[in-house]
Amino acid sequence: MTSSAQWELPSIPQATYESGDEADLASFSEDSTFHGSTSTPTRKFDSRSTPGQIARPVDQELSADDLMALWGKIGVQVVESATGLFEKSKRSLVGDGSYAGFVKAVFSQVPDVQRVPGEGEDWGYLIYVQSASSVQRRIADILPGDVIAFWDAKLKGHKGLQTYSQTVGTGENGPLVGVVSEVESKKCKVRVWQANQHVGQQTVENVSYRLEDLKSGVVKVRHLLFF
Repeated sequence: MTSSAQWELPSIPQATYESGDEADLASFSEDSTFHGSTSTPTRKFDSRSTPGQIARPVDQELSADDLMALWGKIGVQVVESATGLFEKSKRSLVGDGSYAGFVKAVFSQVPDVQRVPGEGEDWGYLIYVQSASSVQRRIADILPGDVIAFWDAKLKGHKGLQTYSQTVGTGENGPLVGVVSEVESKKCKVRVWQANQHVGQQTVENVSYRLEDLKSGVVKVRHLLFF
């Protein structure tokens, strides 16, 4: 896999979203992506909003087209910001050392991103929820620039011929919150920029998580909103 520092900004994909019941990640076909059913929006989303307008509520119902417009306006800027901070972290401290601190540092370089109080629970529009192996909400593709959070998550599976296990988002540090850098939909895998809390290493790392290997805990993914 190409390193995160060399990742190139993607063009805005022309994704389509089909209606249907949610299914486990294991039921994905080889060419499937992270998407699921959508609902008819109550109000039309206007991607031409300006910084002077009132922030959009995170609980407003948005269509698949609305969410893609959101990503096109904000997601690509978040990727640029996170990429720059990842490189900067090789030379100096980024954020305050916490997971939320890194994400807030990313936000600070995106002028129009909506700032919401809290530690990740309300950062954007909820598009994906997974509890253990069960997908409970999936209304849009997971894309680079999305905010991902893990609560008491335990993952266990195989990488090549070796077994592995990961435990994240537990203890006094609270949920692990980061920014999605890459998505491999065929493998149900995401790579995430996150604060590195290991002593003596650069302060931002890029870590891979295979969502189909989630044995317990909760994962949530959000598209960021803007003013």
